[in-house]
Amino acid sequence: MRNLKIILALIVPFFFTSCIVVDNTPGPNGHDGRAYFGVDYEHVAPYSYWDNNNSIPFNPILGEYYNTRPGVYEFEYFINPYDYYYGTYEVWINRGGPGGSHGEHGYNGTDTYLMFIADPDGYHEHSSGYKTDSNEPIVLEQKSGEFNYKITIQKGNTKIRPAQQPKFLSN
Repeated sequence: MRNLKIILALIVPFFFTSCIVVDNTPGPNGHDGRAYFGVDYEHVAPYSYWDNNNSIPFNPILGEYYNTRPGVYEFEYFINPYDYYYGTYEVWINRGGPGGSHGEHGYNGTDTYLMFIADPDGYHEHSSGYKTDSNEPIVLEQKSGEFNYKITIQKGNTKIRPAQQPKFLSN
């Protein structure tokens, strides 16, 4: 009996080491990227600026990026007391990648940036250099890497459409 216990004590550990456990459980998804938005100018500061994005404070620092949520926001900026541009801008985020097998983390989504250049000749974005001086709505869209946005813009004046209360007013 004693010999049987010794033999079992030696054989049983070898039995359990021969079992292989395969864990194909996927790991967690990567973190979503963040979205950043800012307002700036190149030649002449806007007379005033307004948008309904709660992430942009009143009296924002021109040229500064602010962390924002993805979504569609309305904007307008005046180039003088009567004439302005208005429309919408849409900001997306890049989602993180799916987790890999064996518990590996997914890749993180890249951050997105949109610096809205509010010049008297019309909007343009640093990467596109596009300007407009049209009274018709124009749609600008880009979806690549850190540049994910859609902007609809047109020119207006106070005789055609009433203005919003500005968040920024030039001195």
